[in-house]
Amino acid sequence: MTETVIVSFLIAWFKGYKWKVFNLFKHWSIYPIILTCILHIYFIYSVINNEYWFLEYANYIKIISLLLYLLLIWKYKLIDISLCKKINKPILIWLTSPVAIGGLCVVIGSKLNQIAMFYNNQKMPVFISNSWATGYAKTDIFINALKYGDFHIMGNEFTKLIPLCDTWDFGYCSMSIGDLLIRTFVVLIIYFSIKECNKSKINVDNFS
Repeated sequence: MTETVIVSFLIAWFKGYKWKVFNLFKHWSIYPIILTCILHIYFIYSVINNEYWFLEYANYIKIISLLLYLLLIWKYKLIDISLCKKINKPILIWLTSPVAIGGLCVVIGSKLNQIAMFYNNQKMPVFISNSWATGYAKTDIFINALKYGDFHIMGNEFTKLIPLCDTWDFGYCSMSIGDLLIRTFVVLIIYFSIKECNKSKINVDNFS
């Protein structure tokens, strides 16, 4: 989710925070997330070099990567702020918090991915375009990946529910609508963490 973290910082930058986005690095809670981003870049490099050993642990890595955002949620109390400024009742604040909205996106995104896999023999069809040009995808990529228990296969004309499959090829990976929804959670948590860390009370807190 490295690209999603970068997009989150860019959104905050263009929303007026500019260099203040780096105030998020004043607390240790962001660093485990940055570590997973570095790990993700390494995995991309590994695939380009025909190394797929990490796919055995891909699901665990994804789950741990998402759970690490709980650190930001805890630090900046994101459950206690609402996306709607006029809401002041606690229960409504929780229901409209970036945590609740982002969590709902994760649930819906995960379900959409499960539906796509259910109708395609528990496999996720991938439609490759840009990844051929970047060298990320090779003709034998799925054969090699399947050896490590990966559930992705090449999409074709017999694929069912194509709009729910991995059709968004960014050159270093292909994503589904469900994947994009899951990443909405990351954008919300990073953006609102930047917003909260720039409030004077938290900003003084530094590494505590």
